[in-house]
Amino acid sequence: MKNIKVFIAIFIAMIVCTVSMNRAHAEELGPANPDSTTKWETTPKVVDTSSNKLRLMESEPIIADISKWQGNIDWARASKKLDLAIIRTQHGSTDEDTYHKKNEAGAKKYGVPFGVYAYNLAVSSADARVEANDFYNRADKDAQFYVIDVEQNTSLSGESMRTITNAYIEQLRKKTDKKIGIYVAHHLYKNFNLDTSKADFVWIPRYSTSKPDYAYDLWQYTDKGRIDGINANVDLNRLNPNLTLVEFLNNTEDNNGESEETDDGDSEPASVHVNYYTTNPKQIVLNEDTAQYSNSSLDTSKKTASLKKGQVLETTALVNSTQGKKALKLTNGQFITANKKVAIKVSANIDSYYTKKPPYVILNKDSGAYSSTNFTNSTKNFNVKKNTILTIKDIEYTTTGIPRFKTVSGSYITANKSYVSPLTSKFKDYVITKPSYVKLKKNVNQYSSIDFTDTTKRSELKKDKVVSIKGIRFTTSGIPRLQLTNGLYITANRSCLIAY
Repeated sequence: MKNIKVFIAIFIAMIVCTVSMNRAHAEELGPANPDSTTKWETTPKVVDTSSNKLRLMESEPIIADISKWQGNIDWARASKKLDLAIIRTQHGSTDEDTYHKKNEAGAKKYGVPFGVYAYNLAVSSADARVEANDFYNRADKDAQFYVIDVEQNTSLSGESMRTITNAYIEQLRKKTDKKIGIYVAHHLYKNFNLDTSKADFVWIPRYSTSKPDYAYDLWQYTDKGRIDGINANVDLNRLNPNLTLVEFLNNTEDNNGESEETDDGDSEPASVHVNYYTTNPKQIVLNEDTAQYSNSSLDTSKKTASLKKGQVLETTALVNSTQGKKALKLTNGQFITANKKVAIKVSANIDSYYTKKPPYVILNKDSGAYSSTNFTNSTKNFNVKKNTILTIKDIEYTTTGIPRFKTVSGSYITANKSYVSPLTSKFKDYVITKPSYVKLKKNVNQYSSIDFTDTTKRSELKKDKVVSIKGIRFTTSGIPRLQLTNGLYITANRSCLIAY
């Protein structure tokens, strides 16, 4: 009898244990973010980070957003998978996430870059400012960015969610100069009509094989991700294909890298604040070959032309399209991207600089050669003497729109017209430094301008005549002309004269 009682007790214990394990397993496989009351469109697929199927490409980073719902995380293990963590700080002002400090500490200890987010429950603009202050004060100051999570209409003041969210962002900007993002529910995107231009990036959840219908920088594509060291499902996210993790994390105004611009209007980043204009720049220079479109959506089907790097263009307006993109309207009625790295606002004295790349330049004065487009004492490599001829590889611009010549050696020199002159690839056929005088080998014409045309042609000088030279000037295509003491110009071609 005693043995039977023992057997029954063991059997009951096994049942209880099994039920408990099943309940724990069910909880572990629950959604990663119980804050959400809406299933983001479809039943999300389970994505295991141990599988190569997770990544769209080999280099795709693993980005997870986490909160108290993930419980205790083994950061030593999770850090080996995570490229970026986005940690919840609070659920409104009254509910501070009980795990955020532990998660921030773990991320820092094991070298995982992290940002922070706060679920918005503000009922008014005034309330939004309070939430923003609490968010900033609670979050770890080593966070690389802040995100406002907008998933429901919380307004009780009669104000729109656009107005409330703008107030939230405005208050955060008073506290920090780090990036501020907006997380907005896909199904509420149009209804809320948030001003994405106020944010530095847009993060949209859509649990589907299809990316969001709206311009985005970060896409939350499942809440059933699995990562070593996290004993619960976790939200996983993908960057816009045109963004690298470095570009996403860095302040792009300080980033010398160029984000790749494509013709695929659907995949252009939404509106990274420091990358896109917020007002019409009025005059820009193209920093790379750029597509022109017939409407502000910048869709491939609306492409009308390919514009060349170095073109200086007038812009009449900054336009926000219905897809949330930003475009610049040109004087011809066409549109180009409003990306600051592509369309650089020109320097006020742009006419003093060359904006097209010549094959060679000759220095008119002693000048410095620098390691970057930013000319400072710390970036100066060496001095280059007057009359030195340099081969030019490219032309690049500072963030303030000043062009610099990049030489084949990798150094940068000024493109200021008073310091350098362009040279034709056939410069060896010409006298390129000022002689004292020349003797003519044949009859040559004098001109009133360095542009030799019938209208600028003056009297002819005869063969064997010796003339004094006042100076030397170069055409925009790099052809040198000799200026005589009478102010007129003659050819510098060696076939026509002998220089002394």
